[in-house]
Amino acid sequence: MKNTSLRADLQVLAPSVIAIILIFATLDAAPGLFAPVLSAIVLGVILAPFADALERLGLPSAVSALLMLVSFLCLAGVVAIALGPAVNEAVRNAPTIWLEMRSVLEAIRDAVAGVRAFQETVEEALTEGAAVANAMDGEAADVQIPNFLNVLSYGPALLSGLLIFAGTLYFFLATRHDIYARLSRFAPALSESLLRRAEARVSRYFLAISTVNAGFGIAVLIAMTVLGMPYPVLWALATFLMNYLLYLGPALVAVAVLLVGFFVFDGVMVLVPMAVFLSLNLIEAQFVTPTFVGRQMRVNPLMVFLSLIFWLWLWGPIGGIVAIPLLVWTRFVLSGEDETAAPVPAVDPGLAPEDGKSAQDP
Repeated sequence: MKNTSLRADLQVLAPSVIAIILIFATLDAAPGLFAPVLSAIVLGVILAPFADALERLGLPSAVSALLMLVSFLCLAGVVAIALGPAVNEAVRNAPTIWLEMRSVLEAIRDAVAGVRAFQETVEEALTEGAAVANAMDGEAADVQIPNFLNVLSYGPALLSGLLIFAGTLYFFLATRHDIYARLSRFAPALSESLLRRAEARVSRYFLAISTVNAGFGIAVLIAMTVLGMPYPVLWALATFLMNYLLYLGPALVAVAVLLVGFFVFDGVMVLVPMAVFLSLNLIEAQFVTPTFVGRQMRVNPLMVFLSLIFWLWLWGPIGGIVAIPLLVWTRFVLSGEDETAAPVPAVDPGLAPEDGKSAQDP
């Protein structure tokens, strides 16, 4: 009897597992198409409450969607222009920074001389670094360092991805009410009210995280200015943007701060900028974020980590950006109700469900 029940459960579960595998295989097969589409939908869910606010002012949904699209593109353009010169300078100084680190890496190589694999890796890296430095010093060598405009001119793939992203974002914001209504008819479990509450939850979560990231970036700006680090505004922007990649983003910024510290400072002072950044990150992660996000909106750290790793593996940085909003949306939709709603009072076990009278009453 148990074997029959288990076989029936597997027969029901197997098609769902196969469908999920096929969906993710499709997403992996065509990232150039699906990555901008899914990113635009996630951003549309985040911006939906703001579009609703414009619609309540009397604007048609098409106009509100267009305003949200133009606002986002303008903001992204301002950030890209602000980051451009600093990124170009960082790329030009990368070989010099690497040479400054050679003495430290040699000390590390000597300390782990007994581990052959690690030693070979360090020697390989040092050889490559020396080759880059010699090429820069030689008159005959013409090393082309790509600048920000070169990156933007890399071709049709970037332009097509941007067009797909912009078109999906616009049409999703303009027609999402109809999309939700059709989904609720196709899958009654996904009611329109549930989907609207889910987008409000994701938007609220993203707004809270953005507020925390902005505060974190301002704190890093002040700290790096006081310490004398170059480009403090760049560090603030990098902190704000990379902190959306939970765990991985702050770690990458900390490594970058350490590398630049080798180039700017001497002695123990090399480690001070990274130590300050990690201290600020510890305060943000342990105290500020839980206060702003709240208990109802927090998600399991293991699920956050697994979601982040999976989407990074699937689509790289774009996957890391959409991982957490997707997790929050999915968690809320699967719960089927708004967790912030007042709990339903428990029924007194002394009441009979048929007539509402106490079981002890005659």
